[in-house]
Amino acid sequence: MRDTAQRILGPDSGPDSGPDALPLTDNELDTLTATLRGHLELLMPEVEQAALRLPNNSPTRHGALTCVREAGGKLRAPELGFALLSGSVTYARRFARVLVGLCEHYEIVSAGVVETPWQTAFVRLGDHCLTCPTCRAMDDEGANLGLPCETHDRLYDEYREARARARVDHRRPAEAST
Repeated sequence: MRDTAQRILGPDSGPDSGPDALPLTDNELDTLTATLRGHLELLMPEVEQAALRLPNNSPTRHGALTCVREAGGKLRAPELGFALLSGSVTYARRFARVLVGLCEHYEIVSAGVVETPWQTAFVRLGDHCLTCPTCRAMDDEGANLGLPCETHDRLYDEYREARARARVDHRRPAEAST
């Protein structure tokens, strides 16, 4: 599934992948779009079922179910008035991007991960910012003073490192198709 998505997104499929990453003929594009659609239809219920086994308050459950809803919206898009995009590379890329997201969510929720390390780090950072008098200090007009806080800086760095590790970890499995 990831390999199919990579064909339309290009090998370096970051958010800045160019519009002409891979030139495709009309027949190739139609086949690829139909394949992406089929992959989405196959993977959506799997992700949803795995996510529903997690606790209701799980961030990974919420994220996975949101991605399933987004994928459903992409599949219904032509019915909702986006028929002009049908058959275009832009339309296929929409499917490919949400398919990559579903693959990542599937890996996490099928492993039963309730909260990823980066989510845990983000919650710690948020909890600190909400309770720290230094981080919450405001002037007379209610604007945050932005005072330096070593704990905030350390927790923010931990969050950024966990998020970067997650991005690297999600790129590695792309070599082995989902």
